[in-house]
Amino acid sequence: MKKYSVLLLNPPGGNLYIRDYFCSKVSQADYIHHPVDLMVLSGIIAAEHEVSVIDAIAGNISVQETLRRIVSARPDVIVSLAGAVSIEEDTLFLQKVKEALPQVRIVCIGDVFGGNTASFLRENAFVDAVLFNFSTDDILRYISGDRKNIRNMALRAAGGGITITPRETARDSFEIPVPKHELFAEKGYRYPFVRRKKFATILTEYGCPFPCSFCIIGTLGHRVRTPGNVIKELRHVRSLGIRELLFMTQTFGAARNEAQELCRLMIEEKFNFGWTCFSRVDVATPELMALMKQAGCHTIIFGIESGSDKILASYRKGYTSERITATLKSAAGLGIETVGTFILGLPDESPETMESTIELLKNSKLDFASFNVAVPRENTPLRGEAIKLGLIDEGFEHMDQSGNSIAMPTKSLSREEILGFRRRAVRMFYFRPAYIFRQLKKIRSLYDAARLTRQAANLIRRTWKE
Repeated sequence: MKKYSVLLLNPPGGNLYIRDYFCSKVSQADYIHHPVDLMVLSGIIAAEHEVSVIDAIAGNISVQETLRRIVSARPDVIVSLAGAVSIEEDTLFLQKVKEALPQVRIVCIGDVFGGNTASFLRENAFVDAVLFNFSTDDILRYISGDRKNIRNMALRAAGGGITITPRETARDSFEIPVPKHELFAEKGYRYPFVRRKKFATILTEYGCPFPCSFCIIGTLGHRVRTPGNVIKELRHVRSLGIRELLFMTQTFGAARNEAQELCRLMIEEKFNFGWTCFSRVDVATPELMALMKQAGCHTIIFGIESGSDKILASYRKGYTSERITATLKSAAGLGIETVGTFILGLPDESPETMESTIELLKNSKLDFASFNVAVPRENTPLRGEAIKLGLIDEGFEHMDQSGNSIAMPTKSLSREEILGFRRRAVRMFYFRPAYIFRQLKKIRSLYDAARLTRQAANLIRRTWKE
């Protein structure tokens, strides 16, 4: 079988774009983690072909230099991230690549392809295919030229026609070849909650079984890697001298049995990793968190979204503010730091629901909070609701949840009022003297000091800008 040269690309851009896992935004706090899509694909593709990586965002590489490197490498296939937040820049750059290398096949993956992919391909003839699922080996069949058994892709035929193959939304277990973490080393990745400069990004589950109406991940199905398969990857990571992990699993513990088994195996292997993960307050029970802590977990990022029970119910979160408070208290008792992510400006948001969020922030045990704004992503119930209410039109594409711009008003709040509340929430949470003192007490190393200083500088800069 012929081996092809495949380049995994995170293209350059004018902002610190995060394009990852079918979401895109501008980084809020000068962080950029490994793109988990490309990380997983690196192992799958390397099983049969030559793989290289260019991450122009993490490496702060200019358009001209990125193009020069690609032309010099002359890959047969490029698998490129593309984001709704940066799509004009992305398509312009990929067009330049195609002009310089007419024979290269360009495959794109990203949140911008959740809607009318056929229309995108018709309008952008330099893109040859779109990949809808990075957890399968369909990309291998595409690279080798086998078009008969491909799923999870949109393909441009030799005659110019476009084929959209079925998208799988399976709920099953799966295994992948060990990702090539070494290809992503020394590329400038940083994340505010990791405790060492070098860290690895790991995926244990693809998709999510929960139906939150604003989230694209819940529409992807739910596939769970076997614990033994994850352990093989962690052994490789340890062999590279890495001792810190970021689990990019959407909800660590959603597959409870597998999560518990993985933690037990990590303890048995004596990895001594420190790690951060994402979870839900109704999934991370005190018992599970205790096991996670024993396996090295020091930080959990919870999708809290709101302090209002009305908002939590309207958008299918499946828990209440009382559960949020209880879980945060349990985590604090175990010595696990917590991060709360909030979504401001959902259609039912009102001054009253906003005040409920402020009250939760004042009284919670949260160590950090991230304030995002609602974006009506393709294929989500939220988008349908926003269109029906006239909050956006059907062609709306700008999807930046970072707060740099407000995608839409609510039923009762203007964009300016949403932005004002976000500014108030940030200042109330982070500029409390007691909070600042508590963070200073946590400094245990020069890296901690540098990490907190960088976070503070970015926070002050963004707050001043707003």
